[in-house]
Amino acid sequence: MQSVQTKYDVTNIPSVTIIIPAYNEEKRIGRVLQEISEFITINNPNWNVIVSIDGNDGTEEIVKDYSKKYSFISYNKKGSRAGKGGAIKRVVTEATGEFTIIMDADGSVNFQAIADNLSLVNNYDVILFDRYSKKGNRIPALRRIPSRGFNALVKVLFGIRVNDTQCGYKIIRTEMLKRAFSQVSITNTFFDVALLFYLKRSGARIGEVEVAYNHDDESKFNIVSEIMGQGVSLVAFRVRHSRFYKYVPEWARNLYFRKFRWI
Repeated sequence: MQSVQTKYDVTNIPSVTIIIPAYNEEKRIGRVLQEISEFITINNPNWNVIVSIDGNDGTEEIVKDYSKKYSFISYNKKGSRAGKGGAIKRVVTEATGEFTIIMDADGSVNFQAIADNLSLVNNYDVILFDRYSKKGNRIPALRRIPSRGFNALVKVLFGIRVNDTQCGYKIIRTEMLKRAFSQVSITNTFFDVALLFYLKRSGARIGEVEVAYNHDDESKFNIVSEIMGQGVSLVAFRVRHSRFYKYVPEWARNLYFRKFRWI
């Protein structure tokens, strides 16, 4: 990963909070925080970074070292696995910037690519990054095929006309993000769809841009758990927002929340 060395004119860039969910990311979180820290140090914008840590590896110690060195970095730690959506929801109320950048801890998208699109906040409340439309992005078929099928179903079932609902990189107006997340109860990776559903329903202006993406072979993506968790969540969420929900027995609702919301 290349460090961000570009000097920006931050006069017209809004204040930003960066939220990074991190589940056992000791091998990757350091280089991501280094890149962000260099950008903030060079450009001196009114930004802060919150790392939401799950798991019990060495991630906390790495983030703690960075928080001692850089006052704009803080973290929230939970030993058990809360799910990606749960990790973000746990800290979203702490976001103080006008906009919030949500980003993965794997460094698969260069932070400069995110920063280069901040000017779009003048036209959109939500900026999503699309990995699949960018020619040259190396995305394994094992990930690409189920993702494209899932995305097609989301478009049909919910009318969310977004090409890449599951990209872990987003810029969202904080006020809208907090309001939408207050309605999101899903903690697994399906939370992205639920979040977009509530944002769309609130009237948020949503834009999508292509982004260069570098697939990390150390990714924790598990094809079986992802298909199972997101498939069940897709059906459950659609039923939840239909007239049939009142007929779903309580035991079925409880089973879903126990078994699938965290995957």
